[in-house]
Amino acid sequence: MDVIVVTQDDPFYMPLFFRHFFNEVSEKIKLRNVVCLKPFDESFSALIGRMYGLYGPVNVVRRGVSYVTRKASDALGLGSNSVVTAAQRRGVSVEMLDTVNDSSFIERIEERHIDVILSVSAPEIFAPSLLNAPTWGCLNVHTAKLPKYRGMLPTFWALYHGDEEIGVTIHTMEEEVDHGQIAKQSTFPVSPSDTLDDVIKQGKREGGRLAAQALNTLAEGEIQLRPMEGEESYFSFPSAEERRELQRQGRCLL
Repeated sequence: MDVIVVTQDDPFYMPLFFRHFFNEVSEKIKLRNVVCLKPFDESFSALIGRMYGLYGPVNVVRRGVSYVTRKASDALGLGSNSVVTAAQRRGVSVEMLDTVNDSSFIERIEERHIDVILSVSAPEIFAPSLLNAPTWGCLNVHTAKLPKYRGMLPTFWALYHGDEEIGVTIHTMEEEVDHGQIAKQSTFPVSPSDTLDDVIKQGKREGGRLAAQALNTLAEGEIQLRPMEGEESYFSFPSAEERRELQRQGRCLL
């Protein structure tokens, strides 16, 4: 079964996903390549402003120092802190693109008879023509027990609302974001001492394992899809005030 993964690169979370994904995916899955898109379609200054609002002044500095350290370590070959490095160690090629919605990319998917596109934190909404390009379809990884916590940064919102467990869902993709049918779903517990960073990391580990399991099952012809049922909710990126409220509840970010 031929698969292409669409994602974004970062030195914190996505390498964790891919290390667990590569360890679990079966030999029947032919990973043709990983496509990395730019994180958030916004300027560098806008991205810094967004991160400042999420982490606050002290934590954004800590995050910045860690970012530089991890990027340098990866560049010097002293660590595996990027999707590129994780993929190369597996022998999977990585392609950097501005968009996956242009006609040339979609034509390549069709010409190469790609069976599945796996979306992992992809910062671009897939166009209908892209959703219909793979022979089987597209799967998305979402760190929530869908249909609850659709939207952005679902782990933040689960902690914000006091949830004691975090969901991970692998689902088929439709034109409406975070809709579709469930291919795999699981949960993991959250302790009071877990930081937002801890929970996001655990979500990536679980997401990598679960995505591999979904593809393995699909390759065996045993995938069983089911509808999303239960409480529905949608949240956008948290504001600075919402971040402060999470901290007032006693939850650390890093």
